[in-house]
Amino acid sequence: MHHGRGGAARPARELDRLLGDSRVDGIGSTPGADQRWTDILAERLVGHDGTTRYVISQGIGGNRLLNDGIGTSALARLDRGILATPGLEHVVVAVGNDLVFSFAPDTEETAGFLAMFGGEPVTVDDTVTAHLQVTARGRIHGTKVYAATIAPCGGSEMYTPEGDKAREQVNAWIRTSGVFDGVLDFDAVWRNPANSSRICGDLHMGDHLPGNDAGYDALARSIGLSLFD
Repeated sequence: MHHGRGGAARPARELDRLLGDSRVDGIGSTPGADQRWTDILAERLVGHDGTTRYVISQGIGGNRLLNDGIGTSALARLDRGILATPGLEHVVVAVGNDLVFSFAPDTEETAGFLAMFGGEPVTVDDTVTAHLQVTARGRIHGTKVYAATIAPCGGSEMYTPEGDKAREQVNAWIRTSGVFDGVLDFDAVWRNPANSSRICGDLHMGDHLPGNDAGYDALARSIGLSLFD
């Protein structure tokens, strides 16, 4: 997905790439309607500060940071697919599947799906280390790196209490470590105030995992545009 924004009169140009999974890919939004949060963010950035901006989503449904599966792992595609891009100013990393799949219950319902995802299960420390690698590589390229917190998946076939605890630990680190140039707190936007292990019912597509149009709109509008100044 490639969004060109701005007119010829704007001399400045910035390129922002979003590295992620199905929620970055916009699974659950209305097909062909440009209702992914990346689409809406691009629209919000129009005319923000007189800069011509290109917001490029590199989200792959089922993608993970550390292991291949549906698509090459995010870390493996980071240098060539993301950081080597001329004019790159910002990278947003929003990948939560490593923990979701590692802690998912092994049942008849999940076995076929999980069989597509090889590699060893990952831990909280593994996930933190992967985020640190993204940040370190980005800094070498002079790029600002932002991280999104991981939204819950309670109510889905992938949910376990242990996985949710690991997710909360990673989110606490993302929010407080000071490692990133900014944090997009998508967990705070989507989680149900009455049950923090679940997405609000009106914000997901029905299976408690990807969002819907309203959910992606909420994510996009939660992002402070000053992050991209």
